[in-house]
Amino acid sequence: MRKQTHVTFLIIHFLLLFCIFSQDLYAKTLHFIAYGDTRGDIKVIGKPQIKHNTIAKAIRSMTPDFILFSGDMVYYNEFEKFLEVITNNYTGDATIPLYPAIGNHELMFSERVDELVKEMLRKMGIADKPEEESDSLPSDPSDDGTLEKVWKRLLEEINSLVESRIKTRSREVLCEEIRDKLPPSYSSYLKEVLKDTAEEQSWYSFVRKANELEIKFLILNSSLPDDEEQFQWFLNELQQFSGPKIILEHYPPYSLGIHGCADLIDKESRASRFRDRYVRFFNDSANNVLLIINGHEHNYQRICRMHTTGGVQLPVYIISGGGGAPLAGMGECNASQIPFDGFQCVEFITAYHFVDIIVCTDNNNKVILQGKVFGLRYDLAKGLPDDSAFERQFMKERLELIDDFTLHWQK
Repeated sequence: MRKQTHVTFLIIHFLLLFCIFSQDLYAKTLHFIAYGDTRGDIKVIGKPQIKHNTIAKAIRSMTPDFILFSGDMVYYNEFEKFLEVITNNYTGDATIPLYPAIGNHELMFSERVDELVKEMLRKMGIADKPEEESDSLPSDPSDDGTLEKVWKRLLEEINSLVESRIKTRSREVLCEEIRDKLPPSYSSYLKEVLKDTAEEQSWYSFVRKANELEIKFLILNSSLPDDEEQFQWFLNELQQFSGPKIILEHYPPYSLGIHGCADLIDKESRASRFRDRYVRFFNDSANNVLLIINGHEHNYQRICRMHTTGGVQLPVYIISGGGGAPLAGMGECNASQIPFDGFQCVEFITAYHFVDIIVCTDNNNKVILQGKVFGLRYDLAKGLPDDSAFERQFMKERLELIDDFTLHWQK
């Protein structure tokens, strides 16, 4: 396997060099990496993101032009731990800009949420119980029935937050928790893309070139499905830019994971409402969307439609949520209940991973997008590695090529 993986890396580097130096066909490639869901679980709130840092080292070694982050930086409010990883790996002499989408875990806030999270930690034996608190709380941290009730109340509180508060908090996360706390010499790229955005805007766009062909990247906030300002901005972006587009947002519109069996079946969930409002524009070929990158599910999925001729029909959906959060498998439901609109999941892999993408164009402005997914698979029945074991395992020379795909587009 190591020899195979080493050969794969050599092939990729050859392709990259070929795209760069073959003057007749290609001039300049675009190279970026996508990943997300780097948070730990509630048991490790406030601790360093070891798995994320290990994955970030491998990403840094690939020297991409930039990174797309699909959301869920933290479990709950510990943004400094996320920023430690970003600062340690993507700043310095070889700066790698990271463009984040807002995930649902960034939006766990309010005084009541604070109280419920602390209550869960106390009941799990992770946080000390205040002296003034009643001894009525169970002393057994394995009291799952009680924990489940608190967890249910926590979810209810999070889901009850009105969209106007979520909108304000999303902007605070993007600007005050991320942009303003990164080293100024590094965060200038974020200041640039956000400089013309509105006061409470947490969605944005930027353009990059492959050869001389412009590709627009649209970063949306899927926790704001009903927000009219974001929706009209999105429609305007589609109208103003006729070239190829890549979209980044957190909630996957299609999924066979546990959230597919929950959020996407529940028509009232934020994920379903976002899907119902936006995907018809994602999937309309007139809008020239090549790829939609999501997170939320802690696994890798590739979802697409096929032409009658057997080829892949654009757009393609990629779920990349294996950036350090505990991995999760398929949901336990009847998959036929999940709306898929003719799409199908052609790859579902339980792995810590990242998606390495190279975009080339030829002299006719035909776009060739090649995706390689590197990571390590894990059998959930056998358990997941602890941080120290993961650091030893997730090394560039040991990574597997767990999926690859090629997309073609021409106007």
